[in-house]
Amino acid sequence: MAQLHPIIEAAGRDQIHPPWAVMSESRREHTVRVGRLLWKWSKALGYKRKKRLRWRAAGLLHDALKGEDPAILRGEVEGGHRWPDPLLHGPACAARLRAGGVRDEKLLLAITYHTTGHPSFGNLGQALYIADYLDPGRWGKVRKRAEWRRRMPFDWRAVLEEVAAAKITSLIDRRVPIPPVTADFWRALV
Repeated sequence: MAQLHPIIEAAGRDQIHPPWAVMSESRREHTVRVGRLLWKWSKALGYKRKKRLRWRAAGLLHDALKGEDPAILRGEVEGGHRWPDPLLHGPACAARLRAGGVRDEKLLLAITYHTTGHPSFGNLGQALYIADYLDPGRWGKVRKRAEWRRRMPFDWRAVLEEVAAAKITSLIDRRVPIPPVTADFWRALV
């Protein structure tokens, strides 16, 4: 694996967000918890330290722009008009990382689509998608989320499918349109 970019290194090693991050304190705490899950799972999978740092960095960075004004984010994202406001933070964060010199396309894809899922996800993208949903600080389905966390990373595929189904069902229950990329992700899973 190539040398980690300094932003990724700082996020993974020291749990430092970039200076351009815009998020509440509770959101910062969420990203740290997601990073911890990713660290734990990557360690359980026997990954070397550099890869574990990269995974933890993805958790720390995925919501780095969650508190930014969507009008600002829209201007930073190619095709920004196609993204609903609540989903803009992922692609905008990836765009800022790319502008800062990060060339790790798998990590950038994971951050871009961490909310929706993506059919081209590798292990990092899938793990971030799962960890974001299974953050122990999230409300709702507390017992179910704890059960899914206990099963990770060794029952990976089943947990991934169950989490995706839960997220899609939530969208349907709230009468929120399912993004096409989420439908593609689901089709790729099943």
